[in-house]
Amino acid sequence: MAYDPTKNAGAGLDELDATSKMPLLNIIQQMSPQLVEDDEKYIEGAKAGNVFFSPTGELINLPIEIIPVAFRTMYVEWKPKTLGGGMVGMHPLSIQGRKDLGYDQGRKGQYDEWLGENELKKTTYVMGIADIGGEKTDVMLALAVTGQKVSRKWQNDIRKFRYDGDLADTPPAVFARAFQLGTVRETNSNDQSYFNWKLSDPRVLDFEADEALLELADKKYSEAQQSLPSPQATESSQPTLVADEDIPY
Repeated sequence: MAYDPTKNAGAGLDELDATSKMPLLNIIQQMSPQLVEDDEKYIEGAKAGNVFFSPTGELINLPIEIIPVAFRTMYVEWKPKTLGGGMVGMHPLSIQGRKDLGYDQGRKGQYDEWLGENELKKTTYVMGIADIGGEKTDVMLALAVTGQKVSRKWQNDIRKFRYDGDLADTPPAVFARAFQLGTVRETNSNDQSYFNWKLSDPRVLDFEADEALLELADKKYSEAQQSLPSPQATESSQPTLVADEDIPY
């Protein structure tokens, strides 16, 4: 018996761009509190470019294999640090251009976006399954700011992928392949250095050898529709998300 890729053909493709503590994987940047010894978030032995798992605070040995199971893109509204900082809420992409709701663009640069006095950051949340310590673990990536170019490339790569042979006309689900996830040092237009996500070496999951993994991803895809952050969620049910100061350039 083998996994049947036609039963959930194209699963998740319509979400590509359209909690207690969530299982976020976070990159440690040069100014992250995880590097400050007297900060409660300090992680011993951590360095810039390392990745830690939010629920446990443990450092993750990279690269790890990740299977994406669902994507959701929205605007996250942040209060400026000069006004105290912090996340205000989440909004659908349709808020773009809504001057009647206070939307504005380009106050500080060509691409910055605002809602009233607060800044909007387009963010793609990715639920996935990763191999952490030899165990298949639910994980989430929050791809904002520079992470958006990673998100766009990843989603385009997923859209373009097709099976060979008899399944050439069957749109694969987002979880048809596993990727190697690591980090890479980059430099922004102001010559500031930071670390970003890097995805490489996609591996097509085998319908027989990886049947159990594909079935797990299929199940997680359905569950992810409820667990991913959503603009419709109430404030009390929103997950703990990546902190404003942790988002690179």
